[in-house]
Amino acid sequence: MAEFLGERIEVQTAANSPRPVSFAWGGEVHVVAKVLSERVDTGFGSLPPRSRVWYNRRHRRRFTVQDTNGDVFDIYMDYARLKRPTWWLIGKSADTNWPISREFG
Repeated sequence: MAEFLGERIEVQTAANSPRPVSFAWGGEVHVVAKVLSERVDTGFGSLPPRSRVWYNRRHRRRFTVQDTNGDVFDIYMDYARLKRPTWWLIGKSADTNWPISREFG
């Protein structure tokens, strides 16, 4: 069963790469064992057509990752502010085939 979370998290990334290596959530550090999927989201979301101009685009890089405990998390980096990107935890599941990005986004 999927669990929607929608919480801000702190993430450690690989050197010279935005790929997550570990993240802190729920008082624990989750070590990423495997990146199951990665995609860039520069769409407009649910904005009406009249509001779809270049400066309203999303700037996100989404990852579905599996930690060393086998749990699957959907996280994304919002890099609209390049000097200070923020990371968000979208959801959690124990199923590696769970299409989190399609379900929550």
